[in-house]
Amino acid sequence: MRRFAFTRHCSYNFIMKKMRVAAACGLMLVLSLPFPGLSAGVPAEEEDRPANGELARFAGTWTGHGAGEEVRFRDKNGLLVLTVKHKTEFVFEVDPQGKVQGEGSIEYSLERNTSGLDDLVAGVHSLMGLAQVPGTGVSGAFGDAAKKVGEEATDVKGVTRIQYDAPHLKNGPEIRHFKFTGRIHKGSFKNSEGRQVEAFLITLDEVLNFNRMGGEADNTLVAEYEVNKVKTEATFACWSPFISGDGVIRQGPGSIHVAEFQQQGRHRLGKRVWEEYGYVWLARQVAR
Repeated sequence: MRRFAFTRHCSYNFIMKKMRVAAACGLMLVLSLPFPGLSAGVPAEEEDRPANGELARFAGTWTGHGAGEEVRFRDKNGLLVLTVKHKTEFVFEVDPQGKVQGEGSIEYSLERNTSGLDDLVAGVHSLMGLAQVPGTGVSGAFGDAAKKVGEEATDVKGVTRIQYDAPHLKNGPEIRHFKFTGRIHKGSFKNSEGRQVEAFLITLDEVLNFNRMGGEADNTLVAEYEVNKVKTEATFACWSPFISGDGVIRQGPGSIHVAEFQQQGRHRLGKRVWEEYGYVWLARQVAR
């Protein structure tokens, strides 16, 4: 057997010490080398994105309800006002990345204020030659209805027989089922003092497709009106319970969160014939 001898200046402990130092230096060198796929910094486009951990707190099941109303026709003489209304209930899931998927139901109704027309018909004799024909210059089925009643009311031969039933939903309040998507994200909103405040926001996308209960696709509502026993029908589309804008998320009771949305104004979507409107919905996290 061949023997190895160490000199006085090259003892076993000395050798092991040198080996440990060399190993440590090699490890530091390896760690300092760049690795493919690793970046020294965060891309600029990701700096404003919340980390998954920030959005994960909102993950889980949420339930909500809402309501809205919008004046779709107001005769310029104040004879007829038609207001579309809805109330809705919905449920949705939020994943750890803030993606929203849900479904719900919505009930539509049409409210009519005919006090002006009632007064016109009752006082038609005194109004002869004075009353303007309602609905003049207003296009659409609702304007036609008001105009037709006004023409009959100011027709001397028809004074004793004028009867009308103002526009209403032919089948009464109607219910539709819908599905929707959305997302939770970081942003800001203007508070009651007019200052921009950073917050987590939730956007629920506009709903475009509706089904009757049972799955039949039906995006149409039917309005009906009647003048002197002559019935006329007009159709118009179901409208979304969610409109453009963000809900603001806040801490609710316990560890859950609550989202609130409210918007009101005039001439939604820039339609001059539509008057004032108001939409509101509230959602809360019920399970995580």
